Amino acid sequence: MTADPGGAASASEQQKSKVVDSMTGTLDQWKARIDELKVQVDLAKLDARERATKQLEIAQNAYLAAYSKLREAGRDATVNADTLRDGVQKLLQDVKDAIEAAQAVISRG
Repeated sequence: MTADPGGAASASEQQKSKVVDSMTGTLDQWKARIDELKVQVDLAKLDARERATKQLEIAQNAYLAAYSKLREAGRDATVNADTLRDGVQKLLQDVKDAIEAAQAVISRG
């Protein structure tokens, strides 16, 4: 019996696909949180609104960068699952930090 040279590549693609699916779900959750905070910003006082809006713009940009990286990596056969996960997790941390900063501004109101 000979080894299937395409088997390893297929397993790698499946692993990458699982990472993309998992990270997409996480990004969708962060996007929902950004949208919730936008509503709270609309209700906040003017000075708090401006500061929170800036933080939400940072969160939105980090979300878009992570989403773009995830979509590109899903189509790039040279990207492995671990590299993809590490890169997107760093961007997700940026999203989380910006959302927390916006939430703090809104809470202080």
